[in-house]
Amino acid sequence: MHQYAILYHPGHNRVYYEESKRFCLYELEAICQKAALTVQEAQLTRIGGVDYITFACPEPLEERSIQDLFHLSFLYALFERVDEGLLRPLYAPDFHTLDPGISSMLKYTGKTNELFTRAMVNLAVSAANFPREEQIRLLDPVAGKGTTLFEAASCGYDAYGVEIGDNVVAEVYHFFKQYLERARMKHTFHKERVSGPNKSFTATRYRFQYAADKAAFKTDAVQTLEIVAGDSIHADTYFRKEFFHVLVGDLPYGVQHGNVTGQKQNTLTRNPKELVSRCLPAWRAVLKTGGVLALSWNCQVLPREALAALLSGAGFQVLEEDAYSRFAHRVDQSIQRDVIVARKPSQAGAV
Repeated sequence: MHQYAILYHPGHNRVYYEESKRFCLYELEAICQKAALTVQEAQLTRIGGVDYITFACPEPLEERSIQDLFHLSFLYALFERVDEGLLRPLYAPDFHTLDPGISSMLKYTGKTNELFTRAMVNLAVSAANFPREEQIRLLDPVAGKGTTLFEAASCGYDAYGVEIGDNVVAEVYHFFKQYLERARMKHTFHKERVSGPNKSFTATRYRFQYAADKAAFKTDAVQTLEIVAGDSIHADTYFRKEFFHVLVGDLPYGVQHGNVTGQKQNTLTRNPKELVSRCLPAWRAVLKTGGVLALSWNCQVLPREALAALLSGAGFQVLEEDAYSRFAHRVDQSIQRDVIVARKPSQAGAV
């Protein structure tokens, strides 16, 4: 057996540091399932007084497997454990197309932790039934100020979001525009109004296309980041049907955690059940067959069984395997956060 060790970040949140250790093990399991990588004896281990995640593989890690592991939200460094207990560093080409710290640059009250967000993106992508080489399009239907969008974009995915607050979306636009300019990245920008039938509703679309430089902009290396200022219930009007590979969102927690603008985040309602009930038909319509939805929410407000029933009733297959069903953790006294992952099956209503 070939032995490996991961030096990991000190936790998604200091409040639940101990719980975040097991969170890392489950994310590792999910990533390995997608990569068809056989991992055994994964466990928390102290080496030289430092916490690691150690595991064994029957065959040496190949370059592609090492690249997959470097997507893990918690990975700080990856080592092979060689004779006499020595750790040999393993490296992978940097896959980030943006500064991986971009999602931490914009500060505001109530922001979802970036490492937790990255883990949710990983869970969704790992469960989706698409070729590894296919360009991933991700939608965050409750985008807030864009943490999920920036995490997805830094991984090379095309990122799309919907957020009901005009001022919040404008802030995302200004932040990303300034980022691209400072980074001297080639980019274009387009803004347009979107209307419903008979102008029953209106929304504003902000769309960026960008690449590292002019040469890359003429190739397939161009990425898209788009956010719509509008109600997520109309997602199937803003976007084409069967357009997204994954949908990732951090639902409102049912408690007030307003941002610096003083506006309520994400939606007009703080109740996650009401939000999901209203929006699921549109979310399902824009998700590809075989695509995956990953949502986090406060399960003290909405029990997991109730949310699973909503998703199943809308034609989703809730994934109950261990890798996707053990992420409940305490955030603070009023929030017990959980993650649910569900796939849009090949036949409507097949669960």
